[in-house]
Amino acid sequence: MPSDLTGQVAGAWRMVPVRNNGCWKGVFQMNRIWLSVVLPISFFVVPVQPAEATFDLMQIEQVIGGVNCDTTAQAIQLRMRANFQNLVSQARLRVWDAQGLNPVVVINFGQNVAFAGCGRRVLITSLNFNSLTTPNTIPNFTMTNLIPASYLAAGSLTFENNFGSVIYWRLSWGGNGYTGPTTGSITNDADGNFGPPWRGPLPSQGLQALQFQPSCFAPSTTNAADYALTSSAAVFTNNSGQSFALIKPSVADFSGPLGPGCPDGCVDAFDLGTLLGAWCSSAGDPDPPKDVDPPCEGCVSPNFALADISGAANLPDGCVDAFDLAKLLANWCSVTGGNPCGTCGP
Repeated sequence: MPSDLTGQVAGAWRMVPVRNNGCWKGVFQMNRIWLSVVLPISFFVVPVQPAEATFDLMQIEQVIGGVNCDTTAQAIQLRMRANFQNLVSQARLRVWDAQGLNPVVVINFGQNVAFAGCGRRVLITSLNFNSLTTPNTIPNFTMTNLIPASYLAAGSLTFENNFGSVIYWRLSWGGNGYTGPTTGSITNDADGNFGPPWRGPLPSQGLQALQFQPSCFAPSTTNAADYALTSSAAVFTNNSGQSFALIKPSVADFSGPLGPGCPDGCVDAFDLGTLLGAWCSSAGDPDPPKDVDPPCEGCVSPNFALADISGAANLPDGCVDAFDLAKLLANWCSVTGGNPCGTCGP
């Protein structure tokens, strides 16, 4: 019982007289009525957590598991569903494998962010992510641990209190490949089940991120219904509202040390090797001359579509030929050429 209310009740009992004449009886009846109202209320008085001390109304809004095949470049963006949700020092992020086991603490926040309100973000990145955007990313937190590459095909990411006793939001991916739990608190999902999971892997091959589509006010329905890939290169935003867009590589930068389809910020021998390996010009068309079929329809190289970057109209033309080679050489920007990678033109 609060001390001030206890004192009032004790004082009221002291006012109750022993005599029962007409004058004192009225005072006794008045105090008895007062006590009959105050005492029941006092037993139900409970401490209320200040609205400012909250962090639970939060979405996992956007996640990328790698950039252009580099799985050391990762980012997670949270978004507040209401005001006064900035005390994230009491929260953490954990990631789980395809069976919902072997959790890894991505970040235990340990401190709060400055700004609150529906739509305000909290941005967590790996160190290797920050230089891949324009401007360079200024995150609110740096990941303590990466999402393991083996978890990208199927897994689950949870936003929870720092004891792990309450999961406030869960994002699972991998479709039927994820067999772990999809449950969490009803704070942000009416039935406490965030599943079924998003149907695909956590994106890591290009510049797209997996993004929550409804508004900042919206609760979860299911990961499968709520999430989709960004339509183009992802843009991430920190708590102060600064935005950072992933840099689209040169059209001729379509390969790198990680393989075809994994641009590395340079137009160099990796790209040239992929192009020559996919070479299939109209002159080498296996069909008879002057046929009405598309040129080079006999090409079977798996990297054909990557290397077809130009044509007579400066657009892909269905052949990997001299037009593509000329485009690549015009954009040549290699480490051995003395130019810093990442500054190649479009």
